[in-house]
Amino acid sequence: MKRLFLLLALALPLACQHNAQHSELAAGSWDTQVRNQLNSLLETYQDSGAYAVFDFDKTSIVHDVSQALWVYQVEHLRYADAPAHGFLDGIPDASMAFGDITFAQMGEVLKEEYTQLAALKADGKTLDQIHATDTYKDFRARMACLLVGMDDVFGYEVSYLWMPGLLAGYTEEEAREVVHDAVLDQMGKDKLEVQEWTSPDGKWSTPVERGIWFSPEMKDLYHCLADHGITAYVCSASLELIVEVLACDPDLGVGLPPEQVFGLRFVRGDKLVAEYDPEYVQTIRDGKVTCIRTLMAPLHRDKGPILVGGDSNGDVPMLIAFDDTRHGLIIDVGRSPESKIGRLATQAREQNNTGRYLLQPNFAPIRGAVDGGGI
Repeated sequence: MKRLFLLLALALPLACQHNAQHSELAAGSWDTQVRNQLNSLLETYQDSGAYAVFDFDKTSIVHDVSQALWVYQVEHLRYADAPAHGFLDGIPDASMAFGDITFAQMGEVLKEEYTQLAALKADGKTLDQIHATDTYKDFRARMACLLVGMDDVFGYEVSYLWMPGLLAGYTEEEAREVVHDAVLDQMGKDKLEVQEWTSPDGKWSTPVERGIWFSPEMKDLYHCLADHGITAYVCSASLELIVEVLACDPDLGVGLPPEQVFGLRFVRGDKLVAEYDPEYVQTIRDGKVTCIRTLMAPLHRDKGPILVGGDSNGDVPMLIAFDDTRHGLIIDVGRSPESKIGRLATQAREQNNTGRYLLQPNFAPIRGAVDGGGI
């Protein structure tokens, strides 16, 4: 106990000295007016007990951490019990929007192909050798089209359950290890790209985003908020466990405490299952507002966040919900101007980033990227 108090005593002066600096955002690739507004916010609310809330995928980071995990699992054939659930946990059966096939039928094909690929891996074939096979190329393209098909038929709520659901069968510790390996594999500005995944017969083909990147500008924003005594939270529609692996890492991410990260939650058990926790309001669309009101605001005198960051229609509810919000930071990833987030972006442009909403160009625009709906 004495040692704990000693460590705290040593740490506090350093923390206070660091906070006292009240650093400004570095210029970086910030829009000049956006940076000015954010620096003004930092100065105005320093040490006030205020807080900020950010979406994670395509807002805090470039690209999507769940997508990066999904790509990694496809490319490394790293699943716990995928053949047992046929890659279809959480997906209602219906006809896909293209290809004259049902989701159940697609799942059976994937199950058979994965069994063959797993056997090759068990026999000592390298990933490069496996990737060269027609079976793998068909498997990869079908997996990508399955994801697109889910979005077309069911909407993003189903795909945002299915993608992390591919961790089913792992313990939480094992799942975190897989996510960490995926982050290491996919992290880097040089790894950001859009590939076309096409089956050998040409029947299945769709663009796929690869890679993730935590820009220096967004890292700087998180750190400057902390320097000014403003608590930063993440409120994401990715699985909480997945986001924590990156956001809470002090080197790869920004070193957030896990209690400041909120995302989707599965039922707790010995192993992960693709089933939402019924005792928790999931952080999808209006669920993000509920999360802020019930789990963050009570820690901050029941006030709303002074800053909210987002990029998609799914972030609009929390961008507009709170009178206390001074700015809504919108990362421009090319959403349709007719969409809900697009209309807020238009408002920011018309007001030259001097009003409530601030529009920041994407920190790493990727040629060929597609406008995903996002939640």
